[in-house]
Amino acid sequence: MKENSIIILTAILNLIVAFLKLSFGIVFSFSTMISDSIQSFIDFFTDIASLIANKIGKRRANKTYPFGYGQVYYLSNIITGVLLFFIGIYIVYHVFVFNNKFTPSLNILFVLLITLLIKMIVIIILLRYGISTKNELLIESYKESKTDFISTCVVIIVLVISFFEEYIPEYINVDKIGSICMAIYVFYTSIKMIISNIRGILLNDVSNEELKEEIKDELESLKNVHIVKIKVIKMSYYYSVFLQIDVDDNIRIRDFIRIENNIKKHLKSINKLIRFVDIEPV
Repeated sequence: MKENSIIILTAILNLIVAFLKLSFGIVFSFSTMISDSIQSFIDFFTDIASLIANKIGKRRANKTYPFGYGQVYYLSNIITGVLLFFIGIYIVYHVFVFNNKFTPSLNILFVLLITLLIKMIVIIILLRYGISTKNELLIESYKESKTDFISTCVVIIVLVISFFEEYIPEYINVDKIGSICMAIYVFYTSIKMIISNIRGILLNDVSNEELKEEIKDELESLKNVHIVKIKVIKMSYYYSVFLQIDVDDNIRIRDFIRIENNIKKHLKSINKLIRFVDIEPV
């Protein structure tokens, strides 16, 4: 299964989970569950952003963007992080405005267990294909899905505690406390996402010397290829490789294109994290 197909599948499952949480949270006036649904919606929007970034990021480097479009991965994550931060603010606002009385129900528990099952399927799919293909984008999505899985477990804990509210002092609102905890977690996730991706944009021109040596060793085994310069740049989850190769002045365009394609296929086969390869003849 291809990377985009996996992301589309997990995006659909995340959307189902989000709607289940939101609808039952509203019906039963369970604000913690409503807050948790936002985390699932973020997973869905992150999947969509990844698809868009993947499409744009694969464009070749040009004069305007000599190092390619890899920074779009960082930009999409920053936008998601900012959106997530404002959602955290809304959750806090919702806690103080939402005054409906929550009545715990076994129906909610049943729905939450279904969402956990769906989320477990998403986690298994992302982890399995992420590790087998060494795909950092899928592994990162797996981490986000695991976070949503844990937050749903917290909602279940809040629900179970609510069943014993007759033993809890009236001034303690377990549902609101759960929502506040969700808001804090959303703030933490959004700030971490924004900072790490801004840092990625600022530091993405730092070359990976180890990977550069690996590429150099591999290309030396290819015939009729002499490497003049290698530049490796980290672009979010992946690497962009820029090569200058020495070629014969009399080489035909068709032969150079064949050599270029062979180099690209070879580099991508030795390291799945190499996504973009640009080659310039000298």
